[in-house]
Amino acid sequence: MVLATAAMVSLAILPPILAIGRAAQLTDAKLLGSTNRNLVLPSLPERSTIYAADGSVLATLFQDENRVYVPLAQIAPIARQAVLAVEDHSFYSHGAVDVISILRAALANLNAGKIVQGGSTITQQLVKNTEVGTEETFRRKFQEAQDAIRLERTYSKDQILEMYLNESYFGNRVYGIGTAAEFYFATSADKLTLPQAALLAGMLQAPVLFDPITNPTDALVRRNIVLKDMEAFNVQPFGQISESEYETASSTPIVLSSKKRGGNAFGPEPYWISFIVNQFENDPSFGATIADRAKLLFQGGLHIYTTLDRGLQKYARLVIERHLPKAGPKPPADPQGALATINPDTGAIVALVGGTNYEKSKFDLAWQGRRSTGSAFKAYTLTAAMEQGVPPGRVYKANSPQTVDGCQAGGWTVNNAEPGLGGYMNLWDATTHSVNVVFAQLIRDVGPLNVLNTAAAMGIPRSNMQPVCSLTLGTGVGTNPLEMASGYATLANGGKHCQPFAVSKVLDREGNQVFKAKPSCKQVVPPDVAAQVTAMLRNVICCGTGTAAQLNPPRPEAGKTGTGQNYQDAWFCGYVPQLSTAVWVGYSSKEIPMRGLRVLGGGNAFGGTLAAPIWHDVMQHAVQGLPAKNFPNPPPQKGGTVPDVTGMQQKDAENTLTKANFVPIDKNVASAEPKGTVVSQDPKGGSVRTLGSGVTINISTGVAPKVVVPDVVGQTQDAATAALQADGFVVVVVYQMVIDQQQIGIVLSQDPAAGKKVAQGSTVTITVGQGPSP
Repeated sequence: MVLATAAMVSLAILPPILAIGRAAQLTDAKLLGSTNRNLVLPSLPERSTIYAADGSVLATLFQDENRVYVPLAQIAPIARQAVLAVEDHSFYSHGAVDVISILRAALANLNAGKIVQGGSTITQQLVKNTEVGTEETFRRKFQEAQDAIRLERTYSKDQILEMYLNESYFGNRVYGIGTAAEFYFATSADKLTLPQAALLAGMLQAPVLFDPITNPTDALVRRNIVLKDMEAFNVQPFGQISESEYETASSTPIVLSSKKRGGNAFGPEPYWISFIVNQFENDPSFGATIADRAKLLFQGGLHIYTTLDRGLQKYARLVIERHLPKAGPKPPADPQGALATINPDTGAIVALVGGTNYEKSKFDLAWQGRRSTGSAFKAYTLTAAMEQGVPPGRVYKANSPQTVDGCQAGGWTVNNAEPGLGGYMNLWDATTHSVNVVFAQLIRDVGPLNVLNTAAAMGIPRSNMQPVCSLTLGTGVGTNPLEMASGYATLANGGKHCQPFAVSKVLDREGNQVFKAKPSCKQVVPPDVAAQVTAMLRNVICCGTGTAAQLNPPRPEAGKTGTGQNYQDAWFCGYVPQLSTAVWVGYSSKEIPMRGLRVLGGGNAFGGTLAAPIWHDVMQHAVQGLPAKNFPNPPPQKGGTVPDVTGMQQKDAENTLTKANFVPIDKNVASAEPKGTVVSQDPKGGSVRTLGSGVTINISTGVAPKVVVPDVVGQTQDAATAALQADGFVVVVVYQMVIDQQQIGIVLSQDPAAGKKVAQGSTVTITVGQGPSP
């Protein structure tokens, strides 16, 4: 059937005039009929390439067809000569349809009883592969010839050859000679040698049969046939190779290279590439639907430049592996680690490590995970409090455990995960030492919803938080290192939040820029508030739970530790002015307590002991070459005059102090003053103190204190009276006649007696000796 069809087509289109030029013209006219429309071929599917920030290639992505389009000028002349010699050596001299070749091939095939020659021109092959298909029917063959003529009226010979070389299949899902050069020889199309070019040209007839990887012997035989054709045919405009060139090339063994066979393998950073694919497919900037975006990504020939700092990414992964060398999803393995680093000024994601073995687990803990933050969330509570005007010097009770009223029915009992100091503590010290009970009271006063709103503005998705008091301890939130790094970056950037992004620009297949990232930044926290919170978080590293994060040489840095309930999550989130990094450590299978860890010498996991050292090592590397910039100074702490509340009732005194932004610290004292009356205060009214400071008010119980009556018998009247009055007693003096001159003016007795306990302010009667009247 195939042979008969070929013969019928050749006879149908063969004109009676034998002059070649005139024959081509008549053939074109006969086939085209009245149709003079040009034929424009659609763009070929082309693979996309993803780059790191430094321009190095991270991965190539394609769907079905791995193709990189190469202009004809970038294809080695020897490669073009090889393809033309074996496929269509008269390409530049005949028309779209080579009638003589078709007839010669048809007769040869009929005589042989099988197909031994092909008569289709390269133009016809291109049309067949892109337009009319491969069905062997007279109708299809006639359409192919007609379309080939239309194609040559649309494009030049060079353009057609370029499209053919880029469209052709070379086996192993490789399309186009540029991709084939890379896949089989790890070279480019313009650097192909004669033996390499001949091998690829030979594969066009049967890419699977002549695959040099699986069928090297057949591929070698076919290559040498091509070389013989190159010697035999004078291919315009390249000529033909010499006999010596043929002998040398045909005796050269096939040498392949797999160095550049990374297509669709997600390259050396598979987690990052998976993240980029997700970001691209969910960004309406790249198409109306996910299907449209996927088609553009995998077939559009895009050049996607990302924000990844390849050196920092590699180093961060090595740091995590060094600290957690036997990591796994559950014990007895070491816990797993994840990290994200963001440029606060723009939102560019420069590092994102969420796994170390993509083959074992494709889940990226750095952005797909959802975990509680422990005390690392306190930075948002602190920010919300400062926004509401709560002074950083404000004091709260710090004893642990403590039941905090006003959060839930029956009160909320809170313990400190990390050491607390007890007594009363201001927010500076509570932040430095991560005192849970203080922050529990703070979020009660500020309001959980207000804290949630602040965190949402700073970068934590609202849908993953609950407006409950425990939010401040991280138990009302599910988040990940990327979101936490973004939130802390807001503080590093003076309260301006920049939406994280990973794609910096996109070029189309022609090199035209079709997308350029523009930082999306918004001032969400007042600069003074951000500066104040940063100053308080700096103390965490210098003097508190985060000392393991101290960089050397010292530079301005701020951060916060976080330890989940039952030690199931460990965090350190911190920043310098130029970079914000969040580190999480835990088990991915579920929330498993990290007690008795091997990597901590049998200790339990705290953010300051497990996550902070990883943060330190990564940031120590990241800041190399960055100037040690200072953070903005926090606003001066405001002071105020302490009101005089002595003599007021307790509630009035408390309201007066609170209104003046001082914290009343109540102390009950025994006093004869009416119950509830403030009998004294410290510091005294009129003193100037930092706003938020505590003022101790001594409140009368209404019961005078019991005091011991001193022994004044034998003292002079004046001395005894002075002593008793000094202790708060009322003195009543009675006189008794005495004969002894030495008893005159001396206390002879007292009532109550010495040593007896009586109410303070009681009356003591002393009897004083008196001489006889003159």
